[in-house]
Amino acid sequence: MKKKLLMFVLILVLVFSSFVFVNVYADTKPITWIAQSCFPIQLPLSRFAIVLWAEKVEAMSGGRLVIELHSSGEVVPGTGVFEAVRDGVLDCGQNTPAWQKGLYPAGDLFYTLPGGITEYHDLMVWMYSGEGIQLEHEMYNGEVVAFPLGLTPPEELWTNKPINSLKDMEGLKVRSAGLSMELWEKLGCSVVLLPGGEVVPSLQRGVVDAAEFCDPSMDYSLGLPDVAKFLIGPPVHMGSNMFQLLINNKSWNELPNDLKEIVKNAAVAATLEGYAKHWMEAIDAFKKISDAGITIMKLSPEAQAEAKKLSFEILDEKSKKDPYFGKVWNSQKNFLELYKPFHEFSKFD
Repeated sequence: MKKKLLMFVLILVLVFSSFVFVNVYADTKPITWIAQSCFPIQLPLSRFAIVLWAEKVEAMSGGRLVIELHSSGEVVPGTGVFEAVRDGVLDCGQNTPAWQKGLYPAGDLFYTLPGGITEYHDLMVWMYSGEGIQLEHEMYNGEVVAFPLGLTPPEELWTNKPINSLKDMEGLKVRSAGLSMELWEKLGCSVVLLPGGEVVPSLQRGVVDAAEFCDPSMDYSLGLPDVAKFLIGPPVHMGSNMFQLLINNKSWNELPNDLKEIVKNAAVAATLEGYAKHWMEAIDAFKKISDAGITIMKLSPEAQAEAKKLSFEILDEKSKKDPYFGKVWNSQKNFLELYKPFHEFSKFD
């Protein structure tokens, strides 16, 4: 009788242990998200953004959230990341808010502005501590969840003729993108939108006279110093590029709260750390560009001020046509008014 009772107890213990093991395993089974960048993942634009973010998410979550990351085109074309995330083809992805300008014209304002109106520092402060993220969420109106992810160093312009004033831009064919296209047009340029792979051959063959692509590290790798003679700064067309992490609503809502915090904070960490690393690559590339004999020119303060004035005009004109564009632009203008006095006081001349 005792043996039977002991056997029964052992069976109960085994059954209970199995039940606990199965439930613990079920609770700890990793969540896997399918993700894609709008850029090739070996480029700094992805390496210092979504690649770094995916690594941080997996480390910070102890492997509870796994990111299956794909390069541009592996699941959908790079330009289709927004729709793929919105529709659930991807759980998340990296792209630029400027690529939804057909749906959301104000998207350009979360990316960069021409004329030096926002630079990397003030854009970052407005996004994280001003109204930036809140307005970006409001813009998407529940279509996706969005957070800043990735910030590049300043850009530059490549030409095959010296540019001593904005007047020298008149009549040039310029490869450009985003709001800067409208600034170049105001300066009398004709603007061509070309993918990255066509920029170098187009400059080489004279299809365009000038081109902007990204920061020195990207431009050097692309081969722009081989086909252009002059490097023009500062970047009156585009101070820096801020990208975004897009998350499917269903995927986001199914996450426990602690993993949501990890996803958000990993995006902040990846953006800041990636920005610092990207700057180091840009510094190295800028030296190589200088050593290669490229003539480096800088526009005068007067030319810079004129570019800023024209850019304000463009943004004010666009605000009259689109109320939400105007709302975001007014937020940025109000922020810059608050930001400027202390910034001017604290910076060294």
